[in-house]
Amino acid sequence: MGASVAGHMVRFTDFTISAWLVVQQTDSAFAVGLIVFFRVIPWLVLGPVVGIILDRYSRVRVYRLTQLGMAISTAGFSVALFSGQDSLPVIYAYTMLMGALLMVEISARRAYMSGVVGPRALGTALGLDMVSLNAAWFIGSNLGGTVVNFLDPFIAYSIVSAVFAANYLVLRGLPSMLRPSPAGPPESPYRAITAGYKFARANPAIFAGLLVVGVNNFFGYAFESMAPAFARDIYRAGPTGFGLIMSAQGLGALTTALYISLGGRRIVNPGRLLIIAAMTQAVASIGFSFTQSVGIGFVAIAVLGMISTVFAITHTMLILLSTPANFRGRIMGFQVLMMGLYPIGSLSLGITGDAIGLGSAVRLFALTGLGLLTLILLKYPELRTPVGQTASSTS
Repeated sequence: MGASVAGHMVRFTDFTISAWLVVQQTDSAFAVGLIVFFRVIPWLVLGPVVGIILDRYSRVRVYRLTQLGMAISTAGFSVALFSGQDSLPVIYAYTMLMGALLMVEISARRAYMSGVVGPRALGTALGLDMVSLNAAWFIGSNLGGTVVNFLDPFIAYSIVSAVFAANYLVLRGLPSMLRPSPAGPPESPYRAITAGYKFARANPAIFAGLLVVGVNNFFGYAFESMAPAFARDIYRAGPTGFGLIMSAQGLGALTTALYISLGGRRIVNPGRLLIIAAMTQAVASIGFSFTQSVGIGFVAIAVLGMISTVFAITHTMLILLSTPANFRGRIMGFQVLMMGLYPIGSLSLGITGDAIGLGSAVRLFALTGLGLLTLILLKYPELRTPVGQTASSTS
């Protein structure tokens, strides 16, 4: 938890500073959307590969190595900033590398955590994980907005690198816990991925959950990817207001995460909550598209953050509770793949926003996503069934 809080805090400081560096260099919504695109595109390309890694190697060791990778990457970026190499291609390349490491970190940490706490406490544990994520999101984003006023980005990224290096050292010595031990020689990557897909396809609730994750990540996060453009073009916010808008989702998400984790509530039907949260997020995104000021925009994004946390917790719970340990990494790899549709949606939204305006583009995407989610709900009634009743293979 300590490594999570520290890592997330400097990561969101990093996100805010890098987004500010981009909006200072361009007036294009498309270019702003690209920073999210490059941050998450590795998820689409490498998701299934991460699943194989998690089913073969110690998950906590993988998690630890991501911290070392981030320490090296942020140190390199600080050197680039110090030498004046802060062009858009450099920022995008750095963002893509950090996104790849974040993808591996999230999957490794949650797979490891599920082995530590067991199924009964998983909802509370995921809630605590989201608490650490979103408390750091709120504090780190506001800190990033302050940093650009008072500190040279080179100094800020040097500090970020030191925090990741400390995390690497702190995580030494944690036990491997439940590392899967496949019988016989390891399968080829192709056969391993194919077996994971067949398992998911044979379990309608899991497959439908993955579809919901894909649809919502493509169409449902316009409020997140376009927040920098709204802050600059519609709200006319300065650095402090920019940091406030970037932190709003974290504050809302923190509220929901605290409610779930501190209340010790056990979620027995994550699939039903998943589809409800995704559809509610689409409706709320339409409301966000009409905001015109920092204050109202902050409230709208905070509410969307509350909803998106329910979505994030329930789709992870659905997969972890419905999948046996020897398939868990691969199914989480497909989950990451579906989450990887987010940058494609962000890029498409940026293009659409340049063509028809930001507000109209957000409304169009939200309505399209709502329609597709309705089709999934009708096609896969198993998604609404409590986890223990979804598939005979649940363990």
